[in-house]
Amino acid sequence: MIDARPARRLAWTGAVTAALLALATFGVFFVAPEDSDQGIIQKIFYFHVAIAIVSLIAFAVSCVTGVLYLRTRQERHDEVSAICIGIGMGFSALVVVTGSIWAKASWGTWWVWTDPRLVTFVIVILLYAAYFVLRSSAEGERRFRYSAVYAIAAFASVPLSFYSVRVARSFVHPVVFTQSGANMPDSMLIWFAVSLVAMLGVFLTLLQLELIQRRADRALRRVKMRLEASS
Repeated sequence: MIDARPARRLAWTGAVTAALLALATFGVFFVAPEDSDQGIIQKIFYFHVAIAIVSLIAFAVSCVTGVLYLRTRQERHDEVSAICIGIGMGFSALVVVTGSIWAKASWGTWWVWTDPRLVTFVIVILLYAAYFVLRSSAEGERRFRYSAVYAIAAFASVPLSFYSVRVARSFVHPVVFTQSGANMPDSMLIWFAVSLVAMLGVFLTLLQLELIQRRADRALRRVKMRLEASS
């Protein structure tokens, strides 16, 4: 008997996420005040920073599920860890694209190699890209174990990227959140919060969708094997 609960959860999560994305887009472009220095291009901040935070959350989840796999040896933890890294890589690519557009408009260049936040973020992306190379080089339980250990080790690069801009304050990348709070008025902060929740919804929707897809593929393979065995 097919369990319909994951599909129902996916439908609810997808619907709420779509509503939040619509609300965030409306609020950012029609309600939030326009930045006096940067003008309309500053609106990209609401999505760029939210996507960046969610990409790091995805990597954090992959680290936690990697630990859970090493403790329990349950394949479902390996599955979630690998999916989260894939989603985190996708979000990271969007961070680079939106950041480059913002940088071109604000700094006059697509990229600044002397900025520590940008360089360390590239290092994070390259480290997690190597995860899939390692994963494809092993089989069976070794594949799961190596992947879990690498997911945990690679997460050490995430705090490096997060704190780099705070250590090097003289560089061009702005610091939005400081120890004293958000460096923006409440009229901007509320729409940033809505954008962040919407991006978290996108992450959860993609995670559930990929899990359902993989479980459906496994079910189909089992049916095919039974049919081949009975023929």
